[in-house]
Amino acid sequence: MSVAPPPGLLDAIAGVPLSPAVLSAWNSAASQAYSDPARMHHAGRKSGLLLESARTSISHSLGVSPQNVFFAASAPDAIRAAIVGIYRVRSAISHQVLVGAVESMAVMGSTQSLPEVEIVTIDCNEWGAISIDSLLNSLEQAPPNGPALVCLQVANAEVGTRQPFGQALAACRERGVPVIADSTAVITRDQLPADFDVLIAPARDWGGPPGVAVLITAPHLRWRPEEAPDRGWIGGFPDIPAAAAAAVALEESIDWSSSANQARHQISQVRTALEASGLTCAGDENNRLPHILTFTITGAAAGALVTELDKRGISVAAGSACTADTRMPSHVLEAMGLPNDASIRISLPRNCSQETIDTFLRELPLALEHVRNN
Repeated sequence: MSVAPPPGLLDAIAGVPLSPAVLSAWNSAASQAYSDPARMHHAGRKSGLLLESARTSISHSLGVSPQNVFFAASAPDAIRAAIVGIYRVRSAISHQVLVGAVESMAVMGSTQSLPEVEIVTIDCNEWGAISIDSLLNSLEQAPPNGPALVCLQVANAEVGTRQPFGQALAACRERGVPVIADSTAVITRDQLPADFDVLIAPARDWGGPPGVAVLITAPHLRWRPEEAPDRGWIGGFPDIPAAAAAAVALEESIDWSSSANQARHQISQVRTALEASGLTCAGDENNRLPHILTFTITGAAAGALVTELDKRGISVAAGSACTADTRMPSHVLEAMGLPNDASIRISLPRNCSQETIDTFLRELPLALEHVRNN
C-alpha cells in the first residue's frame, strides 16, 4: 500500500514518498543488480533477469507486451529518444513535425534539435486543448507523404486539460503519421488511451522513484533510437533498482479510480473557492485530469508566494510545469491567452487529506496578502 502523503503536500508531480514495498524492491535490486545486464556471467545474468522482470511487471500492469516496454532515465530522455528515433526513420520522406502549442519544453527542445526540421504548431483553445481543425488543416497542407511525426500529449500536466487524443490519433492514422504522446501525470490518475503509437511517462507519476521513466510503443511502430535499447533501457547504463521500484509502485497504484474521484472533488472545491476570491483558474473545468489545478496571480511573484506558503506548511509549484526556473513565463498559459508571468500549480497526491485542502484555502489569502505588501 502507498504511504499517506505528508501534510501540506500539493506538489505531487514533483514526487511523493516511496512506500515500504517500493523501497524494499529498490534496496533488494540494488544489492543484487550491480553488474551489466548485457554480460554473460552469473552476476550479469542476474541483473538482466531483474530488469526483464521489471519490464514484464510494467507490461502486465498496462496490458502491453514486454517487448514494447522501454525504460529511460527521465521522461525528457524518453521523449527525445522517441522523437529522434521516429524522425530518423521518416525524415527520408518528410522533415515536417507537427507539435501542439501546449506541449512540454522537453518536446519542443527535442523537435527543435532535429536536423533540417520544419516545425508546424497546432493551435489550442482558451482551455489548452488543441484544435482538431488546426490539426486537420496542418495535415492537409503537409508534404505529399505527410509530416514525419506528430507530438500530442494525452493531457496537459500544467493546467490539467485533456486533449482530444482519440480524434487526433485517428486523423493521423488515416495518413500513416505516428503520434508521440507525452502521458505525464496521466498513468494511475486518469484513463490512458486504449490505442496509441508511443506513450511516455515518468515513474514519479505513480509513486515510483525519480530517475526512471517508461516508453511504451505499439507493435506496429517503426523507430530507430540513436542508441539501441540495452535489455529495454534507452541510453546509458540501466538503473535496475529504479526500474524494479517503478514496477512495484505501478502494481500498488493500478486501482486508482476511487482516489481519482476524491481528487476530482477536492480540486472542484479549491477551484470554486479560488474563483470566488477573484483568482483566475486555467484549463477546462470538467474535461480535465482530476488532481491538477493552475491559477494565475497578480501583484506578486510566484516564487515569493511559494516560499511564503512553504513557511505555512504548504508545498506548491510556481511557474511553468516544465521548468523549475520561476523566472521563465509559461508558454502554455501564453498559448491559452492567459497572463503568464505569475502562476501557481497544485497537484494532489493520492489520498490527499481534507485537512491539507482546508489549510491551503485558509493560508493562501494570508500568504498572498503578505507577499503583495512586502
